[in-house]
Amino acid sequence: MWEFETTLGEVIPRTPTVSSFRFPIRARNVRFRAGQFFFINILVNGQEAEHHFSFSNSPTEKGYIEFTKRITSSDFSRTLAAMAPGAWARLRGPLGGFTLPRKQRRLCFLSGGIGITPLRSMLGYIADRGLDYDVVLLYSSPSAQEIAFREDLDSFAQRHPGIRAVHVLSGGEVPPAWTGRTGLITRELVREVVPDYGQRLHYVSGPPRMVVGLQGQLMALGVPAEQIRMDSFTGYD
Repeated sequence: MWEFETTLGEVIPRTPTVSSFRFPIRARNVRFRAGQFFFINILVNGQEAEHHFSFSNSPTEKGYIEFTKRITSSDFSRTLAAMAPGAWARLRGPLGGFTLPRKQRRLCFLSGGIGITPLRSMLGYIADRGLDYDVVLLYSSPSAQEIAFREDLDSFAQRHPGIRAVHVLSGGEVPPAWTGRTGLITRELVREVVPDYGQRLHYVSGPPRMVVGLQGQLMALGVPAEQIRMDSFTGYD
């Protein structure tokens, strides 16, 4: 495990409510696996406060660590939103086993909102390394404006023949030129878009209620529990 002090390098708006925060790596041998998470300490009201976040960058994207967050009304979130480049932080990690499998290569990613972050890390790693995974992503967003990493996800699918990204709008106005899906991610949608779902390992990532709901949809299709991996993002229900 590594730990080091650094400063905020860059804030990148992803949607009107979601931003990525990048921190230069200032230590040696800082490694992590796509899909893992880390802890960050920042100063909130003059006191150190700690939170954990998934890496949203891939290990192939060198020189920095990035996490991505929807800005909420919490003190920690509001402090992040107000931070300027150069602000102090301490990073510690990596942790977690929500990572790519070494043997099973046929995967289905089901996600909503900010839950896309560990999956974006994994998809970027697969695309950058040209790994022989076959992945279908179903990603639900409340509106077209709130699709985080849309350009990245579409680029990964264009660059890698084994990646398919399906965007699903769960609310809001549907743009006239929209070619994706609408509604919720249901067992019927999974059956239609991923007909070989029974042969895939499923990664479910998002707010807790969504994760539980999607787990139920998969199990209703007969997907056994051992073929479902879950990562819940507390605080976003």
